[in-house]
Amino acid sequence: MKSQSIKNQVYEGILKDILDGVYQANAIINEKALIDKYNVSKTPVREALVQLCSEGILKNIPRFGYQLSMITPSEIIEMIEFRKIIEVGALEMSFDRLTASHLEELKELNRQAENISKSQDIKVHWEANQMFHRKLCSFCGNRYLQKSLDDSLNFCTRIANQYFVKVWESNEAEDGDHFKIVNSIENKNLEYAKEILIYDIELMKNKIL
Repeated sequence: MKSQSIKNQVYEGILKDILDGVYQANAIINEKALIDKYNVSKTPVREALVQLCSEGILKNIPRFGYQLSMITPSEIIEMIEFRKIIEVGALEMSFDRLTASHLEELKELNRQAENISKSQDIKVHWEANQMFHRKLCSFCGNRYLQKSLDDSLNFCTRIANQYFVKVWESNEAEDGDHFKIVNSIENKNLEYAKEILIYDIELMKNKIL
């Protein structure tokens, strides 16, 4: 049990570094360096790396190390399509029971994102953008949809780190229409809310491809 816990800690640490952009696409992650970094034995490090390989995040290159997989344009298209199914479906499920309190939570996230944008902290702004989508999805009350969205947004963070390095460095961010989504929900216009949500989700694909 203790070994499993250590392995999970190493796994979460490596994954966090990947999502934070510490490793760029095609970077080689060295097993020995991880053993030294986490001050653990080889077994939990190898188990964590094997799990990341099974999830398609890394690929094992024998006698060389573990390479961070490059995300292809076709994978980006598939992920965006998947996100649209998840998020639009969650919105449809929750739409009739969204309250003023729910909308205020979304508005507060929008205000926070707007303030972050003004401060030019692009990566924090990206995280705030994700928080809006997670919160909107959470109102459907379906844990499986929420877990699927969490995994999808982690993948999108990897996409951003792979393709948007120059965007991060130049402090240029492109906002979606989160305010319009909230206004449409407030006005009981589900179809327009869905239309704007889809446009917002597709921004990443359109910017890259």
